[in-house]
Amino acid sequence: MSRKQKFSTIQTGCRQRPLMMQLALAAGALAQPSLLKGKNFTDEFWQKADGIEAKASMEKVVEGLRRYQLHPYQRPPQRASIIWSDGEARILWYAASPKSQKNATVKKSILMIPSMINGAEILDILPEERSFIRWLSMQGFDVFVLEWGNLREDPELASLDSAVGVKLVRAVTWLKSEIDTPLCGIGYCMGGLFLAAAETLTSNVFDSLVFIATPWNFKAGAKGNFAEAVSAWAPDGLRRVRHLDYMPNEWLQMIFAGVDPSQVARKFSAFADMKAGSVEEKLFVAVEDWVNGGGDLPSGIIQQAIKDWYVDNQAVSGQWMINHQKIDARTIQKPSLVIVPAKDKIVPPASAKPLSTQIKGAYILTPDCGHISMMVGSKAEKEVWQPMKHWIFSQI
Repeated sequence: MSRKQKFSTIQTGCRQRPLMMQLALAAGALAQPSLLKGKNFTDEFWQKADGIEAKASMEKVVEGLRRYQLHPYQRPPQRASIIWSDGEARILWYAASPKSQKNATVKKSILMIPSMINGAEILDILPEERSFIRWLSMQGFDVFVLEWGNLREDPELASLDSAVGVKLVRAVTWLKSEIDTPLCGIGYCMGGLFLAAAETLTSNVFDSLVFIATPWNFKAGAKGNFAEAVSAWAPDGLRRVRHLDYMPNEWLQMIFAGVDPSQVARKFSAFADMKAGSVEEKLFVAVEDWVNGGGDLPSGIIQQAIKDWYVDNQAVSGQWMINHQKIDARTIQKPSLVIVPAKDKIVPPASAKPLSTQIKGAYILTPDCGHISMMVGSKAEKEVWQPMKHWIFSQI
């Protein structure tokens, strides 16, 4: 295969560490039990058992936040081979490890399509210690990763019709023309919806498909979860997005955090107890930076995604359209693996499972993991990566 490639140092942007939002959410979560009991936060309250306990808990959360804010870890610049670029979008190539290729009889390729909400760094969260991408390359796969870039700086990324129906189609078609190996498409979260669309619009590109934590029925399991929060936000929120012409990342993070405000208190309290200098401490910082480091989303993307998916629930009914073409999972004929993390709080299993029933012959994997832990957790390799690898090999 001939690849016009260039090497580039991939720099990370400025960190976004929303301290005030995190403090407010943590304080509110810790104060809620006392508020429900009708307590008044007078000097007398803080001297009694409930007040002393709340103060101690908040002090621990603040210590965790302080450690996070001051932690020296920065994601190191990554030297990567950029083999395709178009406006802001580009494809990075992580070549199969030479050692893995010695005993390989068939070369294999993977294209990863991430979400637009956060960057693809979660797939390579700690390059030296814990990386889904680099683990796959060690197994003998040529791994290609699509990066969306700054969506607001690219006119073709202004709506789902152009981003998926034009940009993504162009990217996958080019990649297929350049490689001579079986190509497996992997879509993570929102990227799984894009993978389904790409397969429908360009059915000669992929040889197999893997959908990881992909929401499909946006009403199933929505109560108390992200989908319900988005639907509640939509009537007023979309008007503000149209006025502003984009959705600030901070707004989206507030919706995520508002689903379970106590999570902020729990995770930073736990971080305060982590061993300094440990891999777990560095992993926490890297993941938190990734969570808080997403970019702003164009108004067209947000309006289409929320209306078509969350409000009208078009994916599961087969009515979702890209450039006037229906994206119906029931028409997908390729071998497909649908991974549904059993502990996913962002994409509930009830939302992701319908995709496995709509794709004829799809195999379903239900690892004992959450939405993020299946990419970075200690059980990820055993529960997700290894079974997925074996399934892909079985399709070649």
